[in-house]
Amino acid sequence: MLGFVLRTFLISVIAFVTGCAGGAPERIEPGYPPEEPRQPERLALIAPNVGEPLEWWRANIFQALPADTYDNDNQAEAAAELLAATNAIRVEHGLAPVEPLPLLDRVAQAHARDQAIRDYWSHRTPEGLSSRQRILAASGYSVVVGGENSAIGNQQTNTPGQIVHGWLTHSGHRELLLNPAVTHMGAGVDNYRSGEWTFYVQLLVRLDGPGAD
Repeated sequence: MLGFVLRTFLISVIAFVTGCAGGAPERIEPGYPPEEPRQPERLALIAPNVGEPLEWWRANIFQALPADTYDNDNQAEAAAELLAATNAIRVEHGLAPVEPLPLLDRVAQAHARDQAIRDYWSHRTPEGLSSRQRILAASGYSVVVGGENSAIGNQQTNTPGQIVHGWLTHSGHRELLLNPAVTHMGAGVDNYRSGEWTFYVQLLVRLDGPGAD
């Protein structure tokens, strides 16, 4: 489906656990996760006076990522596992694997990090930017087909493979996961601190730019 995005609360990939101090969240709070930030003050702004939403996102979210995209090896490994699990499922269903694209990794990670810091969950940023707009702002490339899957989970008990299989069990997420027209993937994995939920973002798209064929 062109331009497909879906926001669904994936109970199957969220752990309801009894955590120790500093460990995993004990339960999902009523009304969580919210689409609007619960803790916007946690975001340190690099360019607070930029008014245009795309420029604001690029300056304060996208360009604030570390040079290596991910904050640590655990995040990088989880992102790689998301890709591997996705391609294993696609091959099982007779589809071509998707290729990683560093640009898409950065866009996905920027959104995962933003959600984790400001404490919200939505395909759109609080400034109203969709995944397609964020990709365009980061690269100048347009999305020809594809979209974004997302989930929240407990990084200590939910493996990236379980997250991907959770997407496979829901019709909308499954449609994007098994879309034969997408060619590239970006993966984002982030949590603000121990004891808070981990945000998973998957971009599956085909772009119109050079190097994305």
